[in-house]
Amino acid sequence: MTIKKLTVIAAAGAVLLAGAIGLSMSLTSQHEMEMEVSESPVTQEEGTTNADGSKTLGDMENIPLYYDETEKLLLPLRNVMEGLGGSVVWNKETKMTEVAYRGRTLALQAGKEQAVLNGYDVTLPAAAEIINGCLYADEALISAYYTGEVDFNTETRQVTLQTKDNTVPVIAVKVLTGEKEGRAYEIEVPVIVGLNDTKYEKNLNEGFLQEMQAYAEDYMAADAAGLLKLQAKAGLCSKDFLSILLEGTRDGSSVKFAKNFDLLGQKAVTLEDMLEEGSLERAKIAGGEGWTADRFCLTADGGLILLKGGEDSRMYYWTTEGEQPEWKGAYQPLFSKK
Repeated sequence: MTIKKLTVIAAAGAVLLAGAIGLSMSLTSQHEMEMEVSESPVTQEEGTTNADGSKTLGDMENIPLYYDETEKLLLPLRNVMEGLGGSVVWNKETKMTEVAYRGRTLALQAGKEQAVLNGYDVTLPAAAEIINGCLYADEALISAYYTGEVDFNTETRQVTLQTKDNTVPVIAVKVLTGEKEGRAYEIEVPVIVGLNDTKYEKNLNEGFLQEMQAYAEDYMAADAAGLLKLQAKAGLCSKDFLSILLEGTRDGSSVKFAKNFDLLGQKAVTLEDMLEEGSLERAKIAGGEGWTADRFCLTADGGLILLKGGEDSRMYYWTTEGEQPEWKGAYQPLFSKK
């Protein structure tokens, strides 16, 4: 599963259904690719399922597929990644396909959501699948790890892939699950890839994993039946700062907490570190009873969200007009209007 943006909350991709449409594609620049929907639709019923589990849709070539009914876009990994300037190779020792582009290598297998990104175990948004002898991946995978956004214009039927700033780290997830005597958990653990300091990156990821494992163990220690489910959502993510929200439910009750890191200073920060005194006092009042200075996250465009305390589990959003807080000098550049 791919970590979700705070500014866009979308449902998980639906299963493959009828209505696939072929798309042609062409490279428009070194780091941008356009694809255009062809006139002739192809439905899943026209294809066959082979003995090895692969699918064949008519006489189609290895081109992108769009499923109108589920709004699902599948992209041929080799065609797309090599078109952008990357590589796709088969590792016969690990029996995995390795997708490499701009310093990020993803090793995956068809039919499996478990993969390895730059040496870290991750869980993909959806498993890759073989169609017409070609390995296809959901556009969310390529968008999350390599291109930033994959645009599909439903009117012009064009798809555009544009690579992201390579200095911005990738945020993937590793899903932890467990079940015992009616008690279960499913937790998305953030996995950070692409920091300049690989030692700091490794320490961050080990810290995330250990903390979430301890949180799961503590939950499972109780006797009563129940479910703990946490999703990781990315907020502000730049070469200088990282904000991640973990949100979900614990036995039916809302759970929210966040992690915020000054990547330049290589340290976790709270609002006490970031806000001028007057604004910090206003935040405490807005946060309510039980709120603490670490209960906040930042949106992709630099907005501030306070995770309210006490029994009030809602989030309090600071607007840009009139409520925008004053940031200490070291952090002001992060929140310049974009």
